Amino acid sequence: MKTAFTLLELIVVIVIISIMAAVGSSSFRSNYLHDDVQFILTKIQEAHFKGIGYEHNGFGTEATLPDYDNGCIQLQNATLNDRATQTGIYYTLHVDDFDYGTLCFDAKGRPHHDNFKKSTLLTTQKLLNFTYSGKSYSIIIEPVSGYAIIKQ
Repeated sequence: MKTAFTLLELIVVIVIISIMAAVGSSSFRSNYLHDDVQFILTKIQEAHFKGIGYEHNGFGTEATLPDYDNGCIQLQNATLNDRATQTGIYYTLHVDDFDYGTLCFDAKGRPHHDNFKKSTLLTTQKLLNFTYSGKSYSIIIEPVSGYAIIKQ
């Protein structure tokens, strides 16, 4: 009657589990591109929600400046990395370098390019393309609603 495992049996089981863990962990690689695009989309949505209901002083005048605290975001690789570290979220973007300028949202949630002049209101979809390691994702921003979605 056998009541325990031998040392050899335990070693064989540990080796088999180690091999399975090594093979399994290599198949779960991080998808940096998807994570980066999701992070950028979240920052765009944050600017959108901060802009809704906030009445910007001097709206529609030529002297209107972007308000990065309430409704505007700079869509540049370096700027988004800086913003991530300033808020205590330590996230580094891996996507290839990009510069889509400034995107602002007015009190009605409508997207503007660069600032809040009436002439900068988006009239067509804004397409932001991001690439990393030969793969690409896009963020589409709708002109009237400011709604943003990810397109693979």
